[in-house]
Amino acid sequence: MIEETLRVQAPVANLPLRYAVEDIETMGVTIKKGDAILAAYAAAGRNPALHGEDADRFDVTRMNKEHLAFGHGVHFCLGAPLARMEAAIALPALFERFPDLKPAVPASGLLPVESFISNGHRSLPAHLSGGTQPTG
Repeated sequence: MIEETLRVQAPVANLPLRYAVEDIETMGVTIKKGDAILAAYAAAGRNPALHGEDADRFDVTRMNKEHLAFGHGVHFCLGAPLARMEAAIALPALFERFPDLKPAVPASGLLPVESFISNGHRSLPAHLSGGTQPTG
């Protein structure tokens, strides 16, 4: 579930200001040495050539969950293992404590963070009814 979420909604949507260190030929286009490059991590996770025609659809059963949500190569996020571990621990704990957790507004009512770089919402209102009290 975590990897599919990262594929569909990469936390870093775009990473501007990379520059070609040599001429790059790709798909009939030449990117010249020194040209600015925009790394569109969010778009990479939705590539139909890699993920099929339904690449925009969240599918926890999808076999190929490959993504660039944490970058690549020398620019791979050092915190990626920690982020994955936090999600693997926090999400089950949240749903165990609040089994009836549900959004308080429809997805269409969520306001995105106004950022070219980050994905996310300004707030995520939720109903926490049915929660249990922490023990110990």
